Amino acid sequence: MKRRQRRRGRPSAGELQKISLPRLFLYHRGLEDALRDGASVLTSYAIAQRVGRGVSPTQVRKDLSYLGTFGRRGRGYDVVFLVKKLSFVLGLDRDWRIAIAGFGYLGHALATFLEYREEKFHIAGIFDVDPELVGTQWHGVRISHVDDMQKILPVLACGIGIVTVPAPAAQNVAEGMVRCGISALLNFAPTSLSLPRTVAVRTIDLASELSILTHHLS
Repeated sequence: MKRRQRRRGRPSAGELQKISLPRLFLYHRGLEDALRDGASVLTSYAIAQRVGRGVSPTQVRKDLSYLGTFGRRGRGYDVVFLVKKLSFVLGLDRDWRIAIAGFGYLGHALATFLEYREEKFHIAGIFDVDPELVGTQWHGVRISHVDDMQKILPVLACGIGIVTVPAPAAQNVAEGMVRCGISALLNFAPTSLSLPRTVAVRTIDLASELSILTHHLS
């Protein structure tokens, strides 16, 4: 009797809870780099080497097994197939439009990084309060005043917002983005945001991360 083949669709919520999504992204990035290097098949050991960060071949095999993706024993994983599978799971099989609120040094640096390094993410809207920035353009994108976000942002079809404004302004700006249809936020302001549970929020506190390093150095 033939064994039923495991489903190849998107993994269930229960399966995803067992997987580290940041690790899946690292696999995806490492495999894309491998494709550029001309690799067509990689073992779990080779994937672990490309990822680094203490990820073991056993962990690679365990994570990928939850996706219903299996390599051939003694041969490895089909790189093209695995990149497509991970792209599907991570939502990287489509382009994403991003709005940035706060275009100082950090906002500008993030936009530049995304423009040149991450082809699936496109800066579609930029908002600030600096009169020297408002009305100018960055790579063809007009920088608008934050106060105009309510009339401009809804027509830009952005799914992701990046908040790089000072902490006191972050909550109001984030709420404004959500009212305009943004349902996922990357917050770099050193403060916690109070938003509906339906909004996905990731907060990155650079000073906090640096303090971990200074603790180890001390």
